[in-house]
Amino acid sequence: MLEVSGLTVRFGGITALAGVGFTVQPGHMVGLIGPNGAGKTTLFNCLTRRYRADAGTVGFAGTDLLSVPPHAIVSLGIARTFQNLGLFPQMSVRDNVLVGAHGRARAGFLSAGLRLPSVRREEAALRAETDALLRRLDLADVAGHPATGLPFGTLKRIELARALAARPRLLLLDEPCNGLSHGEVGEFATLLRELRAERDLTVIVVEHHMGFVMGTCDRVVCLEFGRKIAEGTPAEVQNDQAVRDAYLGSAA
Repeated sequence: MLEVSGLTVRFGGITALAGVGFTVQPGHMVGLIGPNGAGKTTLFNCLTRRYRADAGTVGFAGTDLLSVPPHAIVSLGIARTFQNLGLFPQMSVRDNVLVGAHGRARAGFLSAGLRLPSVRREEAALRAETDALLRRLDLADVAGHPATGLPFGTLKRIELARALAARPRLLLLDEPCNGLSHGEVGEFATLLRELRAERDLTVIVVEHHMGFVMGTCDRVVCLEFGRKIAEGTPAEVQNDQAVRDAYLGSAA
């Protein structure tokens, strides 16, 4: 589904990604790990076209992703969450999730302005689908509440719901377990496995919680200073000496 080759990103004299390459098979969950500053979020920003790559190629289901404008990424079937929450704090939870469905709306400017019957039917269908998604993620009770002031774990689920509302084929999760308690991490891992099966999702997850990564991912890619230093099954990466030296550490 995804093939990254030779991806390089520079910010002035700093090379954030240096020739990174890996592949993701349909239906797999891939963990992207590494120390802070390794280039993980930069990689996500390249895949979603927030950053421009200086070199390399990215193919997504046969499409040259680096030639696609940023606003068209979601229509290809790619959605993401953010390391630092990207919600609209004053909007209701329901409206935040509806934003994720916006890319699937077909109403044009004129028809939407005139509130034609087709527009009203489309909005009703999107709202019904959003409400079903809120129920699935146990968010129905706060659907009308502004996003601001809600518990951090709830906000994480709202971001996940917004990404799922776009009906993605490839879901990019940037540190979804950050700030969650041990119990919440276990619940999220179970939820993500269920959603992957229900929605036929392919997932790439940036995460520092190694229990989550090693317990849920099919493959793991490790970056250090913008370079890939290991790739393989969780067990292979966990036992890779370069990964231990750079990130996981060894027993004293």
